[in-house]
This record gives sequence, structure tokens and C-alpha cells, in this order.
Amino acid sequence: MGEQYRGFKSERVERHYYCINGHTQSPQFAAHVDPAEIPDMIDCPNCGLPAGQDKKNPPQILKHEPYKTHLAYVKERRTSDEAKALLDEALSSIKDRRAKLAEAAKKQLKEEAARTAAAKAQAVKMAAEKAKAAKAVKPVKPVKPVKPVKTVAKKAAKPVAKKPTAKKAAPAKIVKKSVKTSQKAKPVARKAVAKKPASKLTKKK
Repeated sequence: MGEQYRGFKSERVERHYYCINGHTQSPQFAAHVDPAEIPDMIDCPNCGLPAGQDKKNPPQILKHEPYKTHLAYVKERRTSDEAKALLDEALSSIKDRRAKLAEAAKKQLKEEAARTAAAKAQAVKMAAEKAKAAKAVKPVKPVKPVKPVKTVAKKAAKPVAKKPTAKKAAPAKIVKKSVKTSQKAKPVARKAVAKKPASKLTKKK
């Protein structure tokens, strides 16, 4: 009943593989696959060694090399003569490059030395020209500094007194009244002097 819903299984072929350690693997392949495409050997998933279909004679490994160095891989790809030729070529290219760099450095040093020598010569020439120019020019006598002229400030004009107005004359009237009052007081003293006898007054005259 379950195959009606899940579909029908296709025809398949089962193969058995055996490794040297006694592990057995039984993978399945489709029946319509060409038998030549089915591998004769596979890697055992348990130990990683090759497994074959012959149970009595499983495949054997003479020497197991789990890891190889870079030199071992190079030796597999090239012979010793080829390696020697490649090494000589690399060394010659390095020597040529170093020689070119040394020549470029020498040229640069020569150019810098020439530039410094030219700069020094130009500086000496300029110094000699300045010395000649200084000798040719006569020394000028120092001019005495002129004293600054003092500027006389103009006196400010005195303010003109304004004439008193008619309103300011009021205090003078008040003073006059006070004087009149003082003059009125004098006759009182004269009256007192007049009471003296007349004989004394004539003798004094």
C-alpha cells in the first residue's frame, strides 16, 4: 500500500567490496547502468583503504604515504636535470637584477655629488661678487637725525562773559534796600550825640 503513494522502486544491482582490514561494503547501482561504468575499487569508509570486489584477494598497499613533502611532489613532476636548469635560470635572473640595481645606485650617487659640487661653486661665486660690490661702493656718512619741530598748540579763546539780563538785576535791589535800612539807623545815633552840651563842642572846634 505504501508504494502506491511513494512511487515504485527502480531495478538495481548490488555490488560487494572488501578491504584488507575485513570491512565489507555493499553499495547499490541502477540496473540500466552500463557494467563498465561501475567502479572496480572504492575507498573504504571505515579505514580509508582501497576495497575490491574479490573477497579472497583484497587490494594491498605496498607503502602507505599519508603525507608528502613539497620536494617529493616536485621530484614526481620533474627530473634532477630539469630542476638544475630551472635553478640556474633563477640564479642568473637574480644576479642580473642585483647588478642593475647597483649600477642605478652608482649613477644616482654621481649625480648627487655633481649637484652638490655645482651648488658649492655657485655659492662661492655669489660670495665673491658680493665682496666686489661692497668694495666698489663708497661708505656713506651717517646723516644726523633731524630734531622734530614742536608744534605750538593754539590757546583757546576765552569765553566772553554775557551781560546780565534784566531778570538777574533783582538781587541788587535787595542790597540797596538793606543799605537804606542801615542808613536809617545812623540818625538815631546822631540824635543821641546832639543831647550833649554845646560848650564842649565849641572848645573842640
